[in-house]
Amino acid sequence: MASSIQRLWRYSRLCFAVPFSALTLATTATRPGEAADDAFFACTRSLLDAGIGQAESTAACASSRYPSDLSNCAVDVADVTGIAAADALNVCERSRRPDEVANCTINIHSSLLDSPSLSAHTFCGRSLLPERYGVCVVDLVGAADLSVDDSLTRCIRAGYRPWEIGPRL
Repeated sequence: MASSIQRLWRYSRLCFAVPFSALTLATTATRPGEAADDAFFACTRSLLDAGIGQAESTAACASSRYPSDLSNCAVDVADVTGIAAADALNVCERSRRPDEVANCTINIHSSLLDSPSLSAHTFCGRSLLPERYGVCVVDLVGAADLSVDDSLTRCIRAGYRPWEIGPRL
């Protein structure tokens, strides 16, 4: 009787161990956006090519969780909007979602602005959901005929309520 219990115990541990080991292998594979073998090299090289100093480039790439997203953010924002690459990097490296920060900034600039605006990029970097924030800014300007600066401020303030136009009791 004891041997059958021991066999059952071994079998139950094996049944648990096989799926667990498969799950472990699946989660340790490189995920999209994760640092690949050459991600730090590519990040540093592209920041240096964009004119950012060696100390800033190496520090930013070395401390980034997703170095390719970081360098893409800084370089894309600088190329499309005309914001200095070093200024773009300062905002991109503080964000948890640098790819979305770049999309937000480029969306606002291509839709609403004729000249580089560091404030738009800064607001995109401050937002928890940068792509949604960019859509908010563009839509408010288009629908309510607000200025870009006013729209940037209203969309970043999650608790903003226009009390003047609400129903009065």
